[in-house]
Amino acid sequence: MSGITGLAGCGGGSGGGTPTGENVGNFPISGETVTFGFNVARSGPFSTTGEEELRGHRLAVKHINEGGGWVSNRYFPRLSGDGLLNKTVEAAVSDTESDPEVARRSAKAMIENDGAIMLSGGATSDTGLAHQAVAAETETIYMATMTHVDRLTGTDCNRWTFRELFNSYMTAKALRPVLVEEYGKDVEFFQVYSDDDWGKAQIQLMERFLSDAGWQPVGSLSAQLGTRDFGQYIDDIDSASEDVLILNLRGLDAANAVRTVRESFPDENVVIPLYTRAVAQTAGGAIEDVIGTIAWDPSIETPLSKQFRSAFSNEYEGGTGSASSSIPSGPAHVAYTQTLQYAHAVARAETFDPEAVIPALEGWEYGAGIGAQTMRACDHQSMRPVPIVRGRPGDQQDFGRYYDLINTTREAAYPCSTGPAANCSLGGN
Repeated sequence: MSGITGLAGCGGGSGGGTPTGENVGNFPISGETVTFGFNVARSGPFSTTGEEELRGHRLAVKHINEGGGWVSNRYFPRLSGDGLLNKTVEAAVSDTESDPEVARRSAKAMIENDGAIMLSGGATSDTGLAHQAVAAETETIYMATMTHVDRLTGTDCNRWTFRELFNSYMTAKALRPVLVEEYGKDVEFFQVYSDDDWGKAQIQLMERFLSDAGWQPVGSLSAQLGTRDFGQYIDDIDSASEDVLILNLRGLDAANAVRTVRESFPDENVVIPLYTRAVAQTAGGAIEDVIGTIAWDPSIETPLSKQFRSAFSNEYEGGTGSASSSIPSGPAHVAYTQTLQYAHAVARAETFDPEAVIPALEGWEYGAGIGAQTMRACDHQSMRPVPIVRGRPGDQQDFGRYYDLINTTREAAYPCSTGPAANCSLGGN
């Protein structure tokens, strides 16, 4: 593999300059097809999110090859619906098993054995970080999906990785004004967090932003990933006498925790900072009035959102799974967006050479149905609005609708000189 020159720093830059003409990752490509690698959780505790991502990935590939959806619209005009640079796009799919070590091995196999020119996936932060490391090792562009931890576009950032989803810092920043408006300024809060890097970082960010707003922390406790019995924490939660309980948990853990809390404290004010439809669906009526951020929601009424919702429903209606599987979720939306983002950058660069595709992605302004967005050059983090939702009562949940949109805020944006970006250096790897 070639050496890398012309590196971009956090102040922006070319991200690699002009194409080298040398081998980089799996470039150059021969033959009539090109392979995109989708490494998602198809088993393990985050398999629901992984399968939602995969539906978004596959729909994007179909539209690149056959047209439809966002292909050829004003944000993706260089995609014509007849493949990519005279090649048919094929998908290689692998299972991370919701485990970072498995994710690393399967990502490398997709690149080394399947010839993947790009990598996408990551239903959790730890699998996303594993993908990011493989991307640097193999000089392969990684389009992250549901990985949320700040490190990805902060201290651990690299020039091969791009993220559409907002990060933990943006979640806490977006929630602060909403929670203050909802519950007031003189509020005591207690936090439960997953005992991993994401959970430990998330609790600190929520405490930082809410303390700045005048809220008072009254305690916290950690829970091991995969905890089934959250009843063991009820006494601690009860003795804290908090006004608001914040559950910094993901997936099945978040669903189990909120159900347990509601059984003991039906009127508890609960916040789940990063929520997904899978969490809401599993928790059912327990998510009534629970506030949190989501990647995207079908209730967002914009032309691009409607177009994506219609295309997705037409593709998956009548398929296997629950009735709601034909209604797109946030993870499906992120996966679809990231796949088209990569393909459109290739079309603009007129080459699959990562040394040209990276600068084509950097600084690109686009739309994905939630307002204007920019894929920043300084840290490869999308600056985008953040949707905030409130859970519906159980008797109002039907056909994939579990929460109502409160707003889609731009208050989460931050400059390259602050937040996680201040610790990002897109140096050589």
